[in-house]
Parts: sequence; C-alpha cells; structure tokens
Amino acid sequence: MLMCGHPLILLLLLFIIINLLNLSFVMTSSPSQNDTRARVQLPGDTEDYNESEDITTQPSSSSTTQSKGPKLQCFYDMCVEQQEPCLKLSFTTGCLCPGLSGSNIPPSAPYNLKFSQEDSKGVVVHWCAPTSVVTHYVIWVQGKDKQMERNIEVEEQKRTAVLGNVAAGVHVCVEAVNTAGRSGKESQSCDTFEPHHPDSGLALKLGIIGGVVGLIMVLVLVLLLLRHKTWQKTTARTEAERRADEVL
Repeated sequence: MLMCGHPLILLLLLFIIINLLNLSFVMTSSPSQNDTRARVQLPGDTEDYNESEDITTQPSSSSTTQSKGPKLQCFYDMCVEQQEPCLKLSFTTGCLCPGLSGSNIPPSAPYNLKFSQEDSKGVVVHWCAPTSVVTHYVIWVQGKDKQMERNIEVEEQKRTAVLGNVAAGVHVCVEAVNTAGRSGKESQSCDTFEPHHPDSGLALKLGIIGGVVGLIMVLVLVLLLLRHKTWQKTTARTEAERRADEVL
C-alpha cells in the first residue's frame, strides 16, 4: 500500500536499479576496452605479433629520418676564409656540404678574382674556392715584361693573399693544388691588376658638388628676375593710378 500510494518512491527505486545495472556493465566492459587499446598493432608488424607486448618501443630509423624532414645546405661560403671545415659542420649538425670532386681528381680552378688596396699591406688578391678537394693554393704574379715572375703559396683555408706593392698591369693567377695535380691558369682564375686612384673619386665628388652649387645659383637668379619684373609691373601700375588721380 505504501508503494501503491507513493508512485514517486516507485520511480525513484526504478531509477536507482537502472543506474546500478549500467555501472556494473561499465565496470565489467572497461578492462576489455583497455586491453584493446594496449594491444594496438604497429604498422609493419607481422601476423605473429604478440598481442601482450608493450607498444612503447623506439621508432624505426626510417621513421626517425622522415620525421626530421629534408636536410638543409650547410652555412658555408666558398669565398670566405678561415671558416670551420664544412665536413665538421655536416658531422655536428647533419647539414649537406657542397659536392666536391675527390682527391684523386685535379681540382677545378678558383674563380671570382678581385683586388683591393690596403695602406699597410699594399695589393691583396681575393678568390673563391672551387668545388674540389684542395690542399693549398699557389698565386702567380707576372709583370708586363713577362720576365719578372714570382709565386706565393698559402694554405687551403685561405681565400686571400698579400701581393704587396705591385705595379699596374701585373698579371695574377691563382691555382688550386691537391695530390692529383693543379687546376691550371684558367681565365676565371686570372686577372690583371689595375690600381684604383682615389683622386678620381675626389674629382667626381667635387664635380657633383660644383654642379649642385651652379644649379642653386641659377635658381636664385631666376627668382630675382621674376621678383624684379613683378616689382616693375607694380611700380608702373602705381604710377598710372597716380597720374589718373591727378587728372581727375
């Protein structure tokens, strides 16, 4: 009679029974779900894979390489001297060095020869290294008369050589050397020294300054002429008005 007289109590009991059944179902089914997650088969595994094996193993070398992405070129300039060797950079960072021909092949010729003039050293020649194995460089200096010739030897990491006080028209060649031979005196590794005269730059600057000053003076004269003409017109108009007043 109590339950029949109180339908709310009956509904409450029914709700509690349903929740208890759901809770027991979840508790019995959760271990099987966890086991299913723990036994996920890795890509590439065979059918004999042990399902109880832990999946926290290290990834294969191929997947590790793919995750790193493509390698970048090493930050190495063939025209800058005294750098850290590119092979050392590649070993420590994994970057890619420029392709070099082997030591059993004579090196290619250096390129991009340039000259600079320094007060304390005189003339300095600069070049870029070839994509070859090089043990050292030989710089040939030959005068205009083809009789005076000397050579300078520098180490592989150098990209400059001090020539000293040399005359205009001197022919300079840079050769790369390794155990297989020399690069030879190629057109890209040879050039003729022509001094840069600082007086020419000074004369150019003076010419520019003179031109600017002359232009300013012309503009000032034009403004003065325009002002003078305006003053003349104003004076003539004033004089005409004065005479008209006198006539009246």
